[in-house]
Amino acid sequence: MAPTTTPPSPVSVFPTSEFLKRNQEKAAHITNKKWEDVRFLGIGSYGHVRLLRNVETEELLAVKEVKSESTSSEELFEAIVHSQLKHENVIQLFFWRKHHDTLFMYLEFASGGSLGDLKNPLPEEDALRYFEQLRKGVDFMHSKGIIHRDLKPHNILLTEDRVVKIADLGFCSLYIWKGVEIHLWGFLGTERYMAPEVFTGKKYRGPPIDVWACGIILFNMLTAGHPWRKALPGDKNYSLWIQRKKKLFRKEFWDKIEGSSSWSLLKRTLAVDPAERISGWCQLRHEEKSHQ
Repeated sequence: MAPTTTPPSPVSVFPTSEFLKRNQEKAAHITNKKWEDVRFLGIGSYGHVRLLRNVETEELLAVKEVKSESTSSEELFEAIVHSQLKHENVIQLFFWRKHHDTLFMYLEFASGGSLGDLKNPLPEEDALRYFEQLRKGVDFMHSKGIIHRDLKPHNILLTEDRVVKIADLGFCSLYIWKGVEIHLWGFLGTERYMAPEVFTGKKYRGPPIDVWACGIILFNMLTAGHPWRKALPGDKNYSLWIQRKKKLFRKEFWDKIEGSSSWSLLKRTLAVDPAERISGWCQLRHEEKSHQ
């Protein structure tokens, strides 16, 4: 469903002097403390992440290091956008700095691991609770004109209190500029979580591809597996999904969830035609409210 109202303007992706001043103040607040390198946390898009600990306060920070040869807005896009996204379900970027050919991003540390660490299916109640937090974070990003483009379990972190935190905005893109929606193009993201329209080589809308990835993540949480390798007709399981022959495809799973809240969400988030897919969480919430 196409948007019926003019989308909001996005966050400014070009750093103003006031924005840079605030970033420098935050940098001084953190860099004036003594930190030690604790361990390597993992690899994100375009860079790797390490854990730092303050030797005096025991405060923990994650620092992402990305090779960056220039200071252009394109090279610094992830840092500039991420630092302006303040939401309880998006990992916080405290500040960033450039040193020689490396961009350092100092991030909130989520000590509970990621959804990618889950080895067994979650109870439906837990999966839906995480899904609700995920959709709130994604909805917030979309309201700011930003598409994540690489939502997957390893990019969905958890705090010690099991709060969802969306991380790794290395592939993020603007989909709204000056109130006008921009259609995206290009093969970007992780194949298992890519919407079918991404494989066509044609332009596509931004929000539905993030919504699709959220549907795959919900499937992951409920089954500890993947519904298909790629959303292409040549994939047998995906072909069965297109034909709605769910009884031939992971039968035990479909029998278990048919008629449940999860089944309804999967049908809506994994609609093959992006025009029939939930175009945004605001639409879903409006429909839910109207049915109450």
